[in-house]
Amino acid sequence: MEAFIIRPFGTKNDIDFEKVEQELIRPALLEVGITAVNTGNILEAGNIRQDIFQLLLTADVVIADISIHNANVFYELGIRHALREKLTFLIRTKKDDVPFDLKTDSYLSYDYPNVSKQKEKLSRSISASLNSEQQDSPVYLMLPMLKS
Repeated sequence: MEAFIIRPFGTKNDIDFEKVEQELIRPALLEVGITAVNTGNILEAGNIRQDIFQLLLTADVVIADISIHNANVFYELGIRHALREKLTFLIRTKKDDVPFDLKTDSYLSYDYPNVSKQKEKLSRSISASLNSEQQDSPVYLMLPMLKS
């Protein structure tokens, strides 16, 4: 299985998102046997959006860090919600307010900089979701006749 990680790159708003990926997201995914990629893994020439769309559609799991207001993260999350009905996880530390359209969605909160404390909880959540048929995409939840 493969996961696609949607997140800001570098340090933004005093959050080192590389650290969050290395100490929280990747270890939690590895614990349940899932490998991970992010857009930093795309090295080929061409249109990066095509690669991103492909990953958003084909990834078994997507983890999106919505800690700060980042246009790329929200854009990619919206595409994932439109393409896949389940297995999209939202995580965040309390930095920016959650945007209105995401206020009713579930997400895992993590304590920054102590990100590794939530690894067990994230891996348990991913594992439980893999065995569930529950939808998490607001698009599919609001449009029950839509088929993936």
